[in-house]
Amino acid sequence: MAHIFKYPKESNKGIIVFTHKEWPWLLQNAQSVLNDLKQYFFLGWNQGTYFGNIQMPPIVDFAFTTPSVLDFEDNGNTLKIPLLDRNFLSSDFKNLNINNKYIDIISVSRAAKIKHLPDFMYAIRKLNDRGIYPNTLMVVPTSMDETDENANTDIVELYLKLFSPEEQKNITLMRLSKELGFMGMSPTMINWFYNNSKVLYIGSKSEGTCRVVHEGLIGGCNIVYYNNHKGGLVDYLNDTNSVSYNTHNEIDTALEVCLKNYEYSKEVVDSYDSILSERNAVNNLTPYFTELYDKNKQSFDGKLIHCDNLSLRLPSHYFDVDWKNPQSDIRAADIKSVEQLTNFINCINKAI
Repeated sequence: MAHIFKYPKESNKGIIVFTHKEWPWLLQNAQSVLNDLKQYFFLGWNQGTYFGNIQMPPIVDFAFTTPSVLDFEDNGNTLKIPLLDRNFLSSDFKNLNINNKYIDIISVSRAAKIKHLPDFMYAIRKLNDRGIYPNTLMVVPTSMDETDENANTDIVELYLKLFSPEEQKNITLMRLSKELGFMGMSPTMINWFYNNSKVLYIGSKSEGTCRVVHEGLIGGCNIVYYNNHKGGLVDYLNDTNSVSYNTHNEIDTALEVCLKNYEYSKEVVDSYDSILSERNAVNNLTPYFTELYDKNKQSFDGKLIHCDNLSLRLPSHYFDVDWKNPQSDIRAADIKSVEQLTNFINCINKAI
């Protein structure tokens, strides 16, 4: 979603960010509009999925990215800012300082096949077979676009097949409704679950920024993840807060090791808040935007707008904007039509 951080003032430019999904369309269909905008705004690129290495168009003044999701050689203009939407998590996610955690292992994930939830369930089955019965919580929303082709729609049937009624006393499956999906559970409730959990399982092999991992870190979870994962998930993981696995046959061992080695540290968990929460958004953005303005011989006054819900605004998951396509079923507000771009420009003109 096109996001406005700042409007131009006097001789200083404003700041606009477009998503990695919007930029290709804009470059192909609206180059003249970009050129006009660049006279009054610094233009940014927000990377929301794994791309690897690309040639960054020089018209881009800065890019929110890390090498784990996107990298590019110096083009003489684009400033790399090592922040992603996961660095601006909702203030609902925070450390509640709970030492005595009831949940041993938690998974918060759609049933999409890329999430490998059945592998996780078979790993819990293997732990039970070894006489290990961790208190396990699976929060699994049902997506509106869920089909047998793209999702494990039989996740409830698999749960009933793998675990006896007695074993199910230690394994809770929360299958949220299709009508609401993740919106059927408030962020404060999900945060409470994280804070009461020791280990968070992530089964994807490639993603964008994977906000769930970082919500878990703020809540005091250690992470079990795929060793060769491609994406921003890995940026803050290390030997003290995570255990990786190479194949699905190793997930049970990784869960067991991570659970056995878990130790809660308030100091460590609080340190994530400073780099991952929207509470510190302006403080974390200011040094980079100051550098951006300085290199262009302008002055940044430290004032930014629309800094709430950045974890949704930057990747186009925030819909309260005039340029969202009302006919689109896609859960995003990316500008990909002349009509949307016109509405966006009109909003700028009204504000200025």
